[in-house]
Amino acid sequence: MRTSMNALEEALESPDPSTALAGAWEGLDLGERVADAVTWDGTGDELLALTAAQACLAARTLLPLPGSGRPHHLDASDIQPGHGGLAPYADLLDRAHRALAYLAEQDLLQLGEAAAHAATAARALAGVREL
Repeated sequence: MRTSMNALEEALESPDPSTALAGAWEGLDLGERVADAVTWDGTGDELLALTAAQACLAARTLLPLPGSGRPHHLDASDIQPGHGGLAPYADLLDRAHRALAYLAEQDLLQLGEAAAHAATAARALAGVREL
């Protein structure tokens, strides 16, 4: 799983807008699936998990579909228990937010709303398992 997360992080840092957009789309997809998986597992705040999933979906619908690729594999065992288990995914969503905000600032695309949704998703997912 770490290898695919590294690939997403690299895509989000790419100077090529289409690569960064594809990375954001894939990162938001993964974030949504993680949030869905922890919504009902009883280990945290279900409302924040639902908020994260909805924000990921809202952001992703504003982005163009990636030209290639496939969803990153996610197994329930990939999500570690406790607050720290969600941190890599919240960080990924934060990176997606920053990539989209950067592209929006460059006037390359109208991505401000997608960036705002990604930021909401990152904050919500980060708070799911806080004590």
